[in-house]
Amino acid sequence: MNIEDFYDFGSKLVSSTFLACAVGLKEFHPIVPNKHYIFDEHRLIQGDYDSISFPVVFKQEYGKKLQDLLDTGWADLYLISNRMKAAFEDNHLTGWKTFEIKVFTKRGEEIQGYHGLSITGRCGKIDYSKSEIIKKRLVPEGPLGRYYKGLYVGLDKWDGSDFFLPEKNFGTIITSKVADVLKKNKFININLVNLADVEIPDFAIPNAH
Repeated sequence: MNIEDFYDFGSKLVSSTFLACAVGLKEFHPIVPNKHYIFDEHRLIQGDYDSISFPVVFKQEYGKKLQDLLDTGWADLYLISNRMKAAFEDNHLTGWKTFEIKVFTKRGEEIQGYHGLSITGRCGKIDYSKSEIIKKRLVPEGPLGRYYKGLYVGLDKWDGSDFFLPEKNFGTIITSKVADVLKKNKFININLVNLADVEIPDFAIPNAH
């Protein structure tokens, strides 16, 4: 298999879609100096529930439309609808699990039918040296930007799950099987990009020059 067989999974980031932020999650200071902080949001994405109390409470920040995939204000942490969860189960997709949540509007009204999504599948590191370097303008007359095209994840260490996270990265990667399920069911607010077509600006690449 190669990167053309996989997709980057995310939301469309539409402002009209209901967005709810978690309440009461924590940031842990590292024991080892100069290491990254550990956030509860990261633990939830990875399915590491140590020290987290359930249900996790989410409160509406903006947007009104309740879609199948909801953003949380934290990149790569999503809430999924009952319908989407059922489709994942019915199609025996692997590499994911859900956690218990409560979702409230700004007025304190509880919204039913959603679950927190965690990704338990894993693969190796992303190798940016394999990406094609391209230059493009986002707007006419704008400056040329430098981008890395093609997201080469460590498939040599992929555990075979349908949903998985690259090592030291929180972006969800999915198989073509998952992509087919998402398209067949016409889930709303889903953004899929084939890994061969992923473009990342150089400022977002670790140690890029």
